[in-house]
Amino acid sequence: MKKLIILILTVLILCLGAASADTGFELGKPFMDFTAADTEGNTFTLSEALKDHEAVLLNIWATWCGPCQSEFPDLEKAYQQYKDKVAFIALSYDDGDTNEKIAAFKEEYNLTFPMGRDEGSALYNYVAQYGVPTTVVIDRFGNTGFLRLGSFNTAEEVGNVLDRYLGDDYTETAVLTKIPKKGTTRAYPVSARALYVDNENVKKFHFTLSGADKPLPVYVVNDQTAHLRFTISSADDAADMMYYDDAKVARVDLPDILDAQRNVFAYDQVLESPEGVPYLYGLYYNVGGDGDPDLMEFFLVEKEENLEDVAAYLRSMDYEVTWEEAAEEPAQAPEQKAYVIHVLDQDGNPVPGAAVNFCTDAACTMAQGGEDGVITFDGAPENYHVQILKLPEGYSFDQAFELYTGETYGEWVLHVANDRLK
Repeated sequence: MKKLIILILTVLILCLGAASADTGFELGKPFMDFTAADTEGNTFTLSEALKDHEAVLLNIWATWCGPCQSEFPDLEKAYQQYKDKVAFIALSYDDGDTNEKIAAFKEEYNLTFPMGRDEGSALYNYVAQYGVPTTVVIDRFGNTGFLRLGSFNTAEEVGNVLDRYLGDDYTETAVLTKIPKKGTTRAYPVSARALYVDNENVKKFHFTLSGADKPLPVYVVNDQTAHLRFTISSADDAADMMYYDDAKVARVDLPDILDAQRNVFAYDQVLESPEGVPYLYGLYYNVGGDGDPDLMEFFLVEKEENLEDVAAYLRSMDYEVTWEEAAEEPAQAPEQKAYVIHVLDQDGNPVPGAAVNFCTDAACTMAQGGEDGVITFDGAPENYHVQILKLPEGYSFDQAFELYTGETYGEWVLHVANDRLK
């Protein structure tokens, strides 16, 4: 099913182009100085912009690119917030995008940051990427600190990147390989990665596709809304990389759908496609690194008669398709013999030596983590109130944070703030 995944994901995050040769571009190294004219006739030169700004955000795009269009409102929000400290410039690399066409596009989308043409696709070719949008952040020293291939999801993501390059304490080039999160104190239950559809009359079918190494699950919900429940493993990073994506409507960040009472991630998916088709294709995955071998894909339909619609869609991509009803097989979580808490900073690094209290109405017991950031407490199973007591110097936490374990052993990832990472 690889081509199905590639088709959906590339449409969601970027518009493909041709790969260019190695040009010497490298994260952490000086970015080529460049000069471009915007639609209003102003000249933008990188070295000049860095004389009165702490960083430069360069966006390479094209007017025909859907993901470029979808991220521009977020870039505009970030520009309004950061324009006094960060110089923005968005340059189209497409020869067909004239200054007049770009100016009309800018007016249509109510954009106020400078936009113009990447003459001869010089910058697009320099960063040697495969598509647009591509966003580069150049720091005050003229070095490349961050590259994003694909669209941003929110203005907050843009701001989280830019914040790393601002302030008097930024004294040497920092390279970011992923979008950082703020140092919010949050705990996420972990067991094994799995997806469940909790509707009362749900039916699960396995679609077998020619050439695929595993069946594709299709859920008949028998309702207009699918009640989805997600669990994650301790190897997954809910705070930064785990997403549910319905591939047509919206991408959902797992921390935003945490049900702390049930210790699960829950989401109600309305079975209504803007394209008018009677199915939704879902992805549950980790967007970091070089891809996710454990990516989970599935279809949701309202009625059993819609199974043929899914089959027709898959056959349109040259798959041979058969299907049969299948029993739901719950993921086998490892047996827990203690309460385990992995204490990590916002970048996913272990926080050594953190101490917490496991409290009942009668007493509190302190437990402390080692260098690996893992705290283990094997007291009798009770619904403990977990309180953070102390963190190493340079780390902080929300004093109002609280976690209730429930009356069975379990495992959590607890994120706190590394203050050096802002």
